[in-house]
Amino acid sequence: MQPPGPQDSPASGTVESQRHDGLPVAAMLRAIWWSEDFHPNPATGLPGKVRKRPVPSAGGCYPVQLRVLCGEGCDVPPGTYVFNGTGFNGSGGELLRLRNHDDGTPPQGGLRAPARGAVVVLTVLPQRTLAKYHHRAGPLLIADTAYAAVALVHHAAARDVDARWDAVAPRRWPGSVPEFALATVSLGVSPARCQQPRHDRIAGVSEAQLAVRRSCGLSRLRARPAADAGRVVGELLERSLLSFPQAAPSSCRARVLSAESLRDPELADRCAGQSWVRSLDALLVFEILGTPTPAAMWWTATLAAHILYTALGADLPLEFRPVGGWTGSRCGWTTLHGLGVAIRKPLTTNHERAANAGQ
Repeated sequence: MQPPGPQDSPASGTVESQRHDGLPVAAMLRAIWWSEDFHPNPATGLPGKVRKRPVPSAGGCYPVQLRVLCGEGCDVPPGTYVFNGTGFNGSGGELLRLRNHDDGTPPQGGLRAPARGAVVVLTVLPQRTLAKYHHRAGPLLIADTAYAAVALVHHAAARDVDARWDAVAPRRWPGSVPEFALATVSLGVSPARCQQPRHDRIAGVSEAQLAVRRSCGLSRLRARPAADAGRVVGELLERSLLSFPQAAPSSCRARVLSAESLRDPELADRCAGQSWVRSLDALLVFEILGTPTPAAMWWTATLAAHILYTALGADLPLEFRPVGGWTGSRCGWTTLHGLGVAIRKPLTTNHERAANAGQ
């Protein structure tokens, strides 16, 4: 069943002419949140209604909305915008300027446009995710937001734009449907403010690299995990932590499951019966000792996304599939999120090449 609820927050506005200079806000958002192509309808094989976006989303619900507060120096005039993500008003893939917010201040106050640069506010429309996942929806909404925020920061690095992501205390965003702000991404704001403590620079991910990112196809998973997958993923985890700007909350950890651990008969039960995880080459699990907290869930999801986009930016032969819906605990450790990893297999026949084109 198609879950109920809107795919986008109803909004009306005007499309502003983009400048050829200035901070490429519209271009960056289009790169992470837009595609001309659609996923096929499983029943017919024809293009469906869900775009092949570079950012993953649980069940293809895509609850994240992009609100943009622009100051001076952007490729659009100062003001408040919403990114037209699926094509309402007969178009799509551009910023719509909301005329009643020309001072850059949302009607409830609080977040304001910077003097220069832009702040992207990531909000969620929870209805579709709630209808599909019920009590498991909360962590999935956080994860969807985290993957979008981190993707934007990695793409900003490729364009040499100062950027940082931040979680915000959930707040209701005004409108005709329930919509909640969960995070912000600052773009081109003062470098001193955007500087995040890290050992290494965040890997840049180009528009072309974003365009080919897809969750690993279940039909391509191996019957038996690759022997060296655990080592490969462990090295990727260590490498990614060097450029990750957030310290781990107390009692949180990330660890790699491979080979024997993936064959644990209880593993699929702990992630809501997703038995396909046994066919992965490796699985990164993010855990907390004790009761989950929102801070731990945010750390977990942003680190998983950071690992994915670090590998994408380095053109590593790896495919990923986020694993949500974890339940219960084991030996006191509660799993918050998983990141499935498959080592990309070479395509050996013309039929395989054709079948997997664009995936």
